[in-house]
Amino acid sequence: MRWYRELYLGPTASRHIRRIRKKARDGRVMAGVYYITPSSAGEGLLDVYHNGMLKQPLFAHLQCTDIVGVAYGKLEATELVRVIIEDIYRKTGGLDVRNYFKDQDFGEY
Repeated sequence: MRWYRELYLGPTASRHIRRIRKKARDGRVMAGVYYITPSSAGEGLLDVYHNGMLKQPLFAHLQCTDIVGVAYGKLEATELVRVIIEDIYRKTGGLDVRNYFKDQDFGEY
């Protein structure tokens, strides 16, 4: 799992990000915590999934594990996706999510 340097955070997740990262490193499942990643499907923009999905071997193998956003709850995750998409569009004039998030912008934070 790699984290985006300028990680997008929902308001509730931002208050608990240290704890979320520590638990993620320890491989613990956190109730209500959702990760936002670049889409694993060729034509999608972003994927949203509960952090516990990484515990599933098949899913972890297929899913992109570059985390660009963290939210607490489905509603906060949906709002955060909107913020990310709007930010990308405002900065680039397009919706090329794959090229917006560069490989060098991720690390093991």
